[in-house]
Amino acid sequence: MRTFIVVAGLMVAWGLGIEAQQPEAEKPHNMTGCLQKTPDGKSFMLTVNDKKTVQFTRASADLAPHVGHQIQITGTTDTEREKKEGGQKNGHYMEVTGVKMIAAKCS
Repeated sequence: MRTFIVVAGLMVAWGLGIEAQQPEAEKPHNMTGCLQKTPDGKSFMLTVNDKKTVQFTRASADLAPHVGHQIQITGTTDTEREKKEGGQKNGHYMEVTGVKMIAAKCS
């Protein structure tokens, strides 16, 4: 019986250790910039201060009507895509969950 309790305790501790190693879910964040189509025309990107570009891997919001507008997007980082592309230094990729128009023209 004592062996059973020790083994059960070790299994629980091992299970907690595995759970603790799971990555945390990305937290939603906002970004503001100018919405444009990607050069290949297949997706969208947000240009922030004419420098930083954010590409969208998925969007549950309809972005097409906002091309050329200054917008604020809400979404999460697509960490899988960033890993595949070599990290954020090679681009920021987001999954967009919301969009809000700030101005009808990019400034």
